[in-house]
Amino acid sequence: MEAARVGLYLRLSRDDGADSQESMSIGNQRAFLLRYAEECGWSAVEIYIDDGYTGTNFQRPDFQRMIEDIEQKKIDTVLTKDLSRLGRDQIGTLYYLQVYFPSKGVRYIAVSEGIDTALGGGSITTPFLAAANDFYTADISRKVRAALDIRKQNGLFIGAAAPLGYQKDPESKGHLLPDLQTAWIVRRIFQDYLCHGSVAGAAKRMTESGVPTPAVCKGKGGRGARFAGVWSDTTVRRILTNPTYAGHLTQNRRRKIGYKVNSSRLLPEKEWITVPNTHEPLVNQEDFDRVQELLRIHSYRSGRGEEHLLTGLAYCADCGAPMTYVRESPGRTYMVCQGYRKGGRLKLCTSHSVREDLVLESLCQQLRLLVQPIKEEELGWPGPRDAEQARLARQGKLLERQIEECRQVSASLYRDKATGVLEEDEFAELFTENRGRRACLERQRENCRQRSESETEEEWRQRVRQILRFESLERGVLTELVEKVLIHEDKEIEVQFRFCKPE
Repeated sequence: MEAARVGLYLRLSRDDGADSQESMSIGNQRAFLLRYAEECGWSAVEIYIDDGYTGTNFQRPDFQRMIEDIEQKKIDTVLTKDLSRLGRDQIGTLYYLQVYFPSKGVRYIAVSEGIDTALGGGSITTPFLAAANDFYTADISRKVRAALDIRKQNGLFIGAAAPLGYQKDPESKGHLLPDLQTAWIVRRIFQDYLCHGSVAGAAKRMTESGVPTPAVCKGKGGRGARFAGVWSDTTVRRILTNPTYAGHLTQNRRRKIGYKVNSSRLLPEKEWITVPNTHEPLVNQEDFDRVQELLRIHSYRSGRGEEHLLTGLAYCADCGAPMTYVRESPGRTYMVCQGYRKGGRLKLCTSHSVREDLVLESLCQQLRLLVQPIKEEELGWPGPRDAEQARLARQGKLLERQIEECRQVSASLYRDKATGVLEEDEFAELFTENRGRRACLERQRENCRQRSESETEEEWRQRVRQILRFESLERGVLTELVEKVLIHEDKEIEVQFRFCKPE
């Protein structure tokens, strides 16, 4: 009779609980199974160990290696201490026990429970044992989730990796600290959106400027990673809506569908767990609140992807529908009631058609009239902002160090190419990647330098005069001043401001 080719399978994870860690330890399982095999006159061909892997799925490294060995007929007998070591998922466990092992001619034995497929797959209680193991994992999952929720409610960060712009505090578990290497990215996203009012536009500008994405910052954007350096609208919106960046730790924005399923779902805002004032903010509360207000405004982008200054601000005065844009010719665009365009033959509204440039000029005129009574000498100069200057100085020094690292990398690449360590194509790819990173860092340094230069009182007053002339409009200024622009059927333009008009 041919000797059995035996494989021992050992598994341990946190699912097993603190009380059973000692009895279920990998060492104890190995000793127990080797002793059993020796009593049966068998010797182990291979030992498979998954230490720290859950039993709720079977995508474990050594379990899969065992399956490969079964397919290659290297083993024909599998031993585990008990059925829960094989797995804690009822459906999967019974599949291997009742279908896979028998179909491959493999004998499976769970020693402690007397389950042996050579004797008919165990007793009638085997399915109930598998179900009990499954229920145990479900109970552990509920307890772990409850414990984590308590930590969240206490304002402690529990994620595996800190959000972009932050790092875990090495001296205080659960506390976040700003990450000087990535905090500027978050600030730039908020500043861009406040200036332009477009999520898609912010994503496009971040990509064009070579700003590293969260995936790249976490080291997941190497060669072969698809679209690793491309900012998506979803990523930008997720950052803009996260109160964590205003200093209020927010967790529970996503939740796994179940303990057996790896995918997760977004949760509504009412289910988020937010604890105020837990760490240093990256954006001030006023800017964060303004961004949330702008995001709530209905936005419209034409099929050509054009951005319009009055997007989300202009509405039909009669039906309340947003005004959409129709380009008649290059340089001439009309604003048209969306209710009219969608209503079609129902005639829900009239077109309210008006030229976009005329609306903008009317808005400029009204703003100029409002600021006429303002006397320049009454405007108090805010003075230099010492805290901001110090932050920019720190950021500038960090950027200098990163640029110097890029120079050193370039020199190292040339040396590796000269000594034959790198092939020509490898050198070209790595050199181009490093050069792009350096160019991005140098742009950031220049921007930091310009912002850090102290503005004199005269320069500040000159900038204020230019704004108050309203010779041109900026999206950021508009969203700060204008609540809504209403277009009447007779082309009358009514502006509702975000402030009370002076008497």
